[in-house]
Amino acid sequence: MIIVYGADWCEDTRRSLRHLRRLGVASYYVNIDEDLDALDRAKSLNAGRRRTPTIDLGVGGAALVEPDNDTLTAALVEMQMLTVEDVDDRMDVQNIGDVERIGRTLAGLALLGLAAGARRGRRWPIALVGAVVGLTGVAGCCPACHFAGVTSIGGPGDHPDEASRTQWFVKRPTREIPGEAS
Repeated sequence: MIIVYGADWCEDTRRSLRHLRRLGVASYYVNIDEDLDALDRAKSLNAGRRRTPTIDLGVGGAALVEPDNDTLTAALVEMQMLTVEDVDDRMDVQNIGDVERIGRTLAGLALLGLAAGARRGRRWPIALVGAVVGLTGVAGCCPACHFAGVTSIGGPGDHPDEASRTQWFVKRPTREIPGEAS
């Protein structure tokens, strides 16, 4: 079992946990601000330094300290917890970011409410658009974005404080896992 030693206030901890969730990798999160034994374990993995997140991979004392998503993914592939194909499949499931998901869900609900008060001939088209928009928000996947090959993951539509770019939508990146042949 992968153990993530981190802190609730740490953006890197939240990003790593979200990345593990998107990859479908089971992990156990321990807040080192609340568990002194966990803090001691995390520091022992970091030569006595407190750094978050520290991810204990559970294999011979191997740990990652403040890894970016690509480094974490490469370690999971190297440990054979995932294949490159698994990574591609799992990362393609969600193509809209979390902030955008909330916006789409709320917009869908608003349109469904609007449809309830609309004239009879306009109810079903408004309700249909509301249902589609809302469901893409709940699912985190937009079929139109999928077919266009774009994503808002990693941009301001995902988590603005962690955005790696300023554009909302970009072409889906081609993932190359270090150590793997292309």
